[in-house]
Amino acid sequence: MKYYSYFLLLMMVPFFLQAQNSHQQFESIDSVKHGSFNPNEARSFHEWFKNGHLSGLFRSNSIQTYRPESQNFSGALGLGGRIYYHSAYWHGFQMGVGGIYTYNILSTDLSNTTNNPYTPKWERQLFDLEDPNNKHDLDRLEELFIKYRYKDSYLKLGKMLLNTPLINPQDSRMKPSAFQGIWLDWNEGHQFEINGGFFNKVSPRSTTEWVSISESIGLYDHLLNADTEHTIINTRGLGMLGGHYLPNDHISFHSWQYYIDRVSFVSFNQLEFTQNHIKLGLQYLFQNSLGGNKYLNTDYQAQLLSGQLQWDNNKWQISYNQSYSLTGDAFKFPSEWGSEPFYTFISRHRIEGLEDTNSQTLKFDTQPFKNWESLNVGVYGVHSTFYQDVEENSLTQLSIDVQTHLKGEWKVLKLRLLNSYIIPDGFAEDSFYHEQIFHSQLILNYQF
Repeated sequence: MKYYSYFLLLMMVPFFLQAQNSHQQFESIDSVKHGSFNPNEARSFHEWFKNGHLSGLFRSNSIQTYRPESQNFSGALGLGGRIYYHSAYWHGFQMGVGGIYTYNILSTDLSNTTNNPYTPKWERQLFDLEDPNNKHDLDRLEELFIKYRYKDSYLKLGKMLLNTPLINPQDSRMKPSAFQGIWLDWNEGHQFEINGGFFNKVSPRSTTEWVSISESIGLYDHLLNADTEHTIINTRGLGMLGGHYLPNDHISFHSWQYYIDRVSFVSFNQLEFTQNHIKLGLQYLFQNSLGGNKYLNTDYQAQLLSGQLQWDNNKWQISYNQSYSLTGDAFKFPSEWGSEPFYTFISRHRIEGLEDTNSQTLKFDTQPFKNWESLNVGVYGVHSTFYQDVEENSLTQLSIDVQTHLKGEWKVLKLRLLNSYIIPDGFAEDSFYHEQIFHSQLILNYQF
């Protein structure tokens, strides 16, 4: 009975939102947004700091997971915020600094010594995976950079947030993924844009420390399962290069190349065509190993195709999406660095790491009220088959995802409510997906 009381208590607490950022899909992210660019916004070193801009957010995020077969329940509520300061522009230069803090307000036992037979991984991810017992000291330096901007292009050096298909904040917990390195965005060609960079450190989502790219690979598996050995991969860093071509209002092409030194090369390409109410999308991913290592075999090669057919009406959108492995090897990319970009992706369902996968997703979104345009209700269903230890397994998930923000002076208050029902088949008894799962998440963001 106590589990149900706990569940109801958490559900009554307001919860999170991470607003989706589909229009800002391929770039580094400046957490502080302000008006048009003026390279001499400040006229002196003193004004460089005095005329700066402050922003941030307060967030409440609650997660609950219930397994009816074993009557197993896990839940957690986190409260926290972020504060960012960006200086004004002085001779085209800008500096930025920002941090994040989190508190574990309420939770079931998330420690490594818990008697829970299922690791409460989603609840742990609200806080610090490296120290599940830590409920208060959960702060982190997230941004510290110097930036030079010329017209619509810029160069950025330091700690920053990134948003690319495979490297992104995956910001649905309390702390997003952040990266340290150098980033260049060239956008003087109007229809054509190039960006990329090189990074040697990362602070993965749900952690409080900055670690090397080498140390971050496979970190989640070790932190969520103490029996899993964490082998440091020998690499000097992560390189990225993106090219984007938009010849007209109907066609867009994006190509991203990811180079993990001594480990792997990944090429991700996306072509989309829109005409009237119809949208067609095609994604192709190629990955191979850069020599034998403990992450990928020497002869490893993965290819994956993902497609989308979408009908867009004024008040609703419906799409059929499918992702299919063209080779037997699974696409493998560190989940510590971001979520996957495939059309079949929905929250809590990934195909990264699955062999011979065939995933099909039906998505329906509606904006039901004319006078409440920000309200979006999404109903999604996904079914994925794949092989694990020579056996065929499958995962089916049904989700209702409600996102909105309030009106008037409260329009900066954003909400998201996600409810999911996960139906696994063929998983071993010690697997996280051995039995059916009811999962809920509530997020509230107040941005300033």
